[in-house]
Amino acid sequence: MPYISIDLWDKRVWLAIEVNKIAMPLITVERVKIINELKKIIKERKITDIVIWLPYDLYWKNTKQLDKTIKFREKLKNIFPEIQIHSEDERFTSFASDQILWSNMPTWSADRDSMSACLILESFLKRVD
Repeated sequence: MPYISIDLWDKRVWLAIEVNKIAMPLITVERVKIINELKKIIKERKITDIVIWLPYDLYWKNTKQLDKTIKFREKLKNIFPEIQIHSEDERFTSFASDQILWSNMPTWSADRDSMSACLILESFLKRVD
């Protein structure tokens, strides 16, 4: 089952993809272009499942970004009814991304949001494996 994960923000969206049960960064897309890009990726890569992050705060309270993400998730369900849409708690992924990036390659300027998208997908894959 090919999976793709979505780290959704107001201006940009970071995507990661599962390849042989390994989460890898895919692309960064402008928010206004995400649906068209997803249509293309889903068709080309035969994606069966989408994992979208849920940005709760530390105490499981809703955030403004969470409300936007839930609306986006509902939009995805309507546009892609044949695709399974899953949600994953994303708390601490930015912190974990920083730890991975800086402890392994302190001079690397990789995008922490790309790494976060990978960690969200990796977390989900561990739960369903």
